[in-house]
Amino acid sequence: MRGIMLATLSLALLLLITFPAQAAALMGFKDSAMLMSEFSTDKKELMLNYSPAVGHAFGIETMWMRGGKQTNLITNVNYTGLIKRWNMPKGQANLWFMTGIGEASGDSRGFSYSPSVQFDYETTRLYFLAKARMVRAPHIQYDTYSVQGGFSFYETGFEETQPWFVIEARTTENMSTHNEITPALRLINQNYFVELGVTNPWDRDLRTPKLNLMLTF
Repeated sequence: MRGIMLATLSLALLLLITFPAQAAALMGFKDSAMLMSEFSTDKKELMLNYSPAVGHAFGIETMWMRGGKQTNLITNVNYTGLIKRWNMPKGQANLWFMTGIGEASGDSRGFSYSPSVQFDYETTRLYFLAKARMVRAPHIQYDTYSVQGGFSFYETGFEETQPWFVIEARTTENMSTHNEITPALRLINQNYFVELGVTNPWDRDLRTPKLNLMLTF
């Protein structure tokens, strides 16, 4: 059922992508650093990476994750690589590979690893992302599949903040909340990204706030 829901939403979002622009990135420009974070009820993540060359970044990340009766802290060193980039007159698409290795602590302890792949496409007005990520350690299997789609309210200049509406569908195996639908407001400027949303807003028992931050320097 979860797979059908995600596949249907993914197809619907893909049909929105009919206009070609600048793409979302998982790393900054050469010799830049990027700080990324995500805060929700069952997951809190903080990652810092450095890009020594175009298309490559290395960093560290820490993830607090809660699934069922388990609460774990995972600390990894990670690598982000750009597999392929498609440049278009008014848009850009990217295929990324990411992986991390490290250690889990808490209710489960031991070696951890977290490979993932991501595809994103963005114009000045439309946005799409699909991502699959494994998070594994002894007695831990948090595999996440997500799709996002959105649109900007209006175009802005390069130095101005652009507001976007974004909706994400996500499912994570063995998490307390398996299926998540999160509508959010996203603000993007040259070197920062702020996103504030509410997960499952129609369900009083599952409704939770969510905050994502990204800063390039």
